[in-house]
Amino acid sequence: MKAITKNIGLTLIVVFLAMATNAQKTITGTIYNNGEPAAGILVEAHRSNDSYYTSFDGKYEIEVSEKSKWLRFTFLDDSKKIDIQDTKSDVINFSWDGSEIPTSDEEAGVILKTLDELRNERDMDFLNNYSLYREFFKQGDYKSALPNWRIVYKAYPKSTTQIYRDGLNMMESFFEDAMNTDIKKAYLDTMMQIYDKRIKYLDSKGELLGRKAADYLEKVLTIDLPEDELIKEIKKGYGFAEQSMEESGVNSEPAVIVLFMQSTRRLYTFNEFTGETVLENYGKAMNLLEKQLANEDSEDKANQAIPLCEQILEGSGAMDCETMLKLYKPKFKENPNDIEFIKKALRAFNKADCENTLIVEMSEQLYKLEPSAEAAFNMARMFLKKEKYGKALEYYEKAYNSATNNEDKALYYYEAAGLALQQGDLKKARDLAKESVKSKPDHCEAYMLIGEIYAQASKEYSDSDFERSTVFWLATDYFKKAAQYNNCKSDAQSKIKFYQNYFPNKEDVFFNSLEIGNNHFIGGWINERTTVRAKEN
Repeated sequence: MKAITKNIGLTLIVVFLAMATNAQKTITGTIYNNGEPAAGILVEAHRSNDSYYTSFDGKYEIEVSEKSKWLRFTFLDDSKKIDIQDTKSDVINFSWDGSEIPTSDEEAGVILKTLDELRNERDMDFLNNYSLYREFFKQGDYKSALPNWRIVYKAYPKSTTQIYRDGLNMMESFFEDAMNTDIKKAYLDTMMQIYDKRIKYLDSKGELLGRKAADYLEKVLTIDLPEDELIKEIKKGYGFAEQSMEESGVNSEPAVIVLFMQSTRRLYTFNEFTGETVLENYGKAMNLLEKQLANEDSEDKANQAIPLCEQILEGSGAMDCETMLKLYKPKFKENPNDIEFIKKALRAFNKADCENTLIVEMSEQLYKLEPSAEAAFNMARMFLKKEKYGKALEYYEKAYNSATNNEDKALYYYEAAGLALQQGDLKKARDLAKESVKSKPDHCEAYMLIGEIYAQASKEYSDSDFERSTVFWLATDYFKKAAQYNNCKSDAQSKIKFYQNYFPNKEDVFFNSLEIGNNHFIGGWINERTTVRAKEN
């Protein structure tokens, strides 16, 4: 893969948007030979840098200038031209040998019967060609399989999904083996046509559009393309993903939704999308995934996709406060009672650590509409930023008392404990931090906080220097609990090493009638037991 494609990722996805400008138009058509579609013919146009090799269906697509005078078709060393100056149509078919061009894109004699019907009727043309191509296919001899497969694919498009799966496998193999960029593009185009034909005759449109999007981007990003053409192809793949989501709705594949966001981010880095577009697409993605959480069949995949979409948004650089304010303010004014929108907007603002009057308005409105734990939490953070600490603690209390999710409850208790510690209420801070670890036993940050609370409590625990030093035993107990978890291990070990310096020495332990290793009770509001230790010399 070339340098420009390495940074994009294997599973990037993206939407077909017309690239024509006032000075260009796109011409499509089919080239025939002996009345049959002709593959491998190079199509070029006057005053155009574009070129195209026809796929096995003989189809091509090329951008031309309004001043282009001709199209040229080349096969091996033979070339033929046609004049297009006075042609207004965007569809131009061509017969290589001059024979009559079929009047329809559909081949004559197409039979719309299923595999069972064809077998019951003993359609020998189908059975023989199907059997022959399948035998060659199973042997991996795709070149020998192709002629018989082509007959079945053209004449019996509704027979079985097997012809489409096999066709994709063969074209993918030919794509991988091709050394020429234009030939690779032709095989990729054929793969897309196979998807389109399967959608036309056998449906499953939303699901197949998702697969089509994934296949397209996976292949196109392995082709050496200049940046402007790469952008065009990413847009095309993005379009397939967007169409899939629009078609499937709440049944959209989470993987396709993630690819939709990946391609959105990439187009933003190419300055093809604005920050507002990125946020709008994130809203579409999250709306579908959050609905899927309510369905046990899709819950697991949705749970995996949601953090990926969040990471994509956060890493995009589009989630700045000014962009979000510009996007969300008119939407909020237009419909101030849209609870789901307000929740999403507030989550986005919180992640970006924004502070503005809109957040205050939306938080207050949300709490009026739905006095939930999440709404109370948003209110608490809002008042915290405004340095109205009493109101912040009030709303933290509402949040943790009404929360039903232990992960959320642990967070609410933890933040409330931190604020109580900041306000000097050590007992309240300790009690709240303990509730946090009750809700989430592996919440090592809460253990760290309790250790800090006890370290501060030592100052006022007693008039005796010795008794004050014993509180550090308890503080290090909690730092040791925190050190059991990787994300706190390093900080906790540093705290243990630091606070061990405040332990009493061996002589003080002895003169206060204590024995190292025994249990010791720390009284007052602390009311906990610890182990007698001495400072190392």
